Amino acid sequence: MQTTRFPFSSRTIKHVLLLSAAAAACAAPLLAVNAAPPGKALEEVRSTHRLEGGEPYALVRPGSRGGVTSGGKLGQGNLDDIKRSVQGEFFWFRKDGKEYIVQDAATLDRVRQAWEPTEKLGREMEKHGEEMGRHGKAMGALGNDMALASVSLNRTKMEAIGKQMEDAGKPMEALGEKMEALGKRMEAEHAQADRTVRAIINEAVTSGVARPAPRRG
Repeated sequence: MQTTRFPFSSRTIKHVLLLSAAAAACAAPLLAVNAAPPGKALEEVRSTHRLEGGEPYALVRPGSRGGVTSGGKLGQGNLDDIKRSVQGEFFWFRKDGKEYIVQDAATLDRVRQAWEPTEKLGREMEKHGEEMGRHGKAMGALGNDMALASVSLNRTKMEAIGKQMEDAGKPMEALGEKMEALGKRMEAEHAQADRTVRAIINEAVTSGVARPAPRRG
């Protein structure tokens, strides 16, 4: 029986798909936490409570959704209770088990600025993710075509599809490498932003800018 040979490497295709999955997995949690549409200011930031062991915090604006989903006990319902008691934008945080809010304009601006680099990278990652999704959809369609060609043992068609898959895999692999590098930058920026905000929290408590959060009913 003659063995069918293809002008592409299955190892290459597998590597592309693995890179894509890894990049998507790396990007997803950061995007969910920090990404905001271009031209729109950050509505809410959250701590990396589970990853870094810090107490949770959130920058909250009237009408914003989402809450401290980083492992703290304060959920969206609790934040909604606080928003009903506080007029305008505020920065909520928990320190040493006590809850505080800050509405000082300069402090709020510092918190937003701390997360600005991560926001920018998040938007860039989102664009790459959309492009990767388009490539992945095309690769999936080619995979289905290859499966059908394999059933009919159409060697000519299989070789042609294989070449298309190899060509389609090259930009995916390059994009996957970019996303992987960008993901590492986002992790570093995220950690730096968190350190900066925690320093701001300490200052706010020490200076008296922070006041006890209103009691929830």
